Amino acid sequence: MEIEVIKNEREYLEVALKGSDVEIGMPNALKEILLEDKDVEFAACRLDHPFAASPVLMIRVSGGTALSALRSAIKKLKKQAADFKEAVKDAKKPKSK
Repeated sequence: MEIEVIKNEREYLEVALKGSDVEIGMPNALKEILLEDKDVEFAACRLDHPFAASPVLMIRVSGGTALSALRSAIKKLKKQAADFKEAVKDAKKPKSK
């Protein structure tokens, strides 16, 4: 995955996620986590064309920086993914009677 910074200001960040392994799901998951942050005024993910475009993640904050909000959301997404992976492992274990 490659990240192209389109716009990087203190309160606004716009990045394109490029690469053959990039799907719209991960940027959308980040968007949902960002919207839970009280300092995030706006978070959206745009995909201009499903076959020819890269997802673009846009973030505007009222406090802190947009980049720090994105970093925090990435940490939360990693934790959620790790918790989900552990839950799947536990679900595969046979239940003892």
